Amino acid sequence: IHRRAYGQDRQCAGRYRAIPLRHGQYILMQKNENYWRDGKPYLDRLVARFVPDNSTRAALLQSGEIHLAGFGAIPYNEVRSLSANTSLEVTYKGVEMISPVVELTMNTKRPPLDDKRVRQAISYAVDSKFVVDNVFFGAGKPAFGPISSNFSPVGYFTDQVVDYSGAGRIEKAKALLDEAGLKPGADGFRFELVHDVLPYGEEWRRFGEKLQQDLAQIGVKVTLRNEDLASWLQRVYTTYDYQIASNHLFNLSDPVIGVHRGIHSNSIQKGTPFVNGSQWSTPETDALMDQATVEIDQSNRAAMYRELQQKVADAAPNIYVFELAYPTVVNKKVHNASQDRLACTSRSTMHGWRSDTRAGYLL
Repeated sequence: IHRRAYGQDRQCAGRYRAIPLRHGQYILMQKNENYWRDGKPYLDRLVARFVPDNSTRAALLQSGEIHLAGFGAIPYNEVRSLSANTSLEVTYKGVEMISPVVELTMNTKRPPLDDKRVRQAISYAVDSKFVVDNVFFGAGKPAFGPISSNFSPVGYFTDQVVDYSGAGRIEKAKALLDEAGLKPGADGFRFELVHDVLPYGEEWRRFGEKLQQDLAQIGVKVTLRNEDLASWLQRVYTTYDYQIASNHLFNLSDPVIGVHRGIHSNSIQKGTPFVNGSQWSTPETDALMDQATVEIDQSNRAAMYRELQQKVADAAPNIYVFELAYPTVVNKKVHNASQDRLACTSRSTMHGWRSDTRAGYLL
């Protein structure tokens, strides 16, 4: 499609017309002079550039050549240094509707991960706070289950769940593995796991390395497997040829849309990505989700989701590590970059973008 004429000259009734397109280089979006709302949009031109190299993106922001990079376009370690630039602003606002929760998805159909005690032991061993602070450089906070704390205002979220981060967590993990009959061998290891690293960048590889260190403390040897995204998706969601994989699912605007797919039995759909890859479910948790889907009383619905979070945290089909926050780095010449909770690139936000110049360059 992108090679045909219709894919090159994008005539539309929206705020901007995308002309011309330079594949792999940039998209030029010119203001639509016939746009139906008077005075909008404010900017005459937007240029979206494709910059594959992480360091180059950061350098372009430092120099002022690029005005905005959103949705995690800048590596988390670079965001910290860019925040010292007085001409730039770093914000984590504007992505609340997405609400990603980083998790370690476990194949609950394969021993020893079919044993809840083993999954709980691994949950105790993972140092979520370290991952947030040192791997993702503060871009998030520890999670308490599949439901993001962004749902706190409506009562769906609770932190009254099994505390896997408390004092004595390593000792608790070892005791659970002993109880499951997994004693250390002569080499000090109880069993081995292969960890499939989510192929989304350097942070995820470092996350895998930290998992190796954490699980070694409880006698679990971890081997990292790095593959391309297509291979990763096939392993986790089609062939189920994996044991534990780093992952993250968006909560989105309602648990029915973003949470149920990760833990409901009807979302165990072979070949469908980003659903229930752990293949875990129970009649009780399915019933709670089914009831919450149709419940119109807000307080009753909130109680159902709090109970759901408690049951899922206890069963530990996935290790809910932390709530990821996507940084947006924006030149202070650009105003109203994050006006809503969908993301800085949503239509309603772009509608209100203003700049001290008449053009904007973004990644």
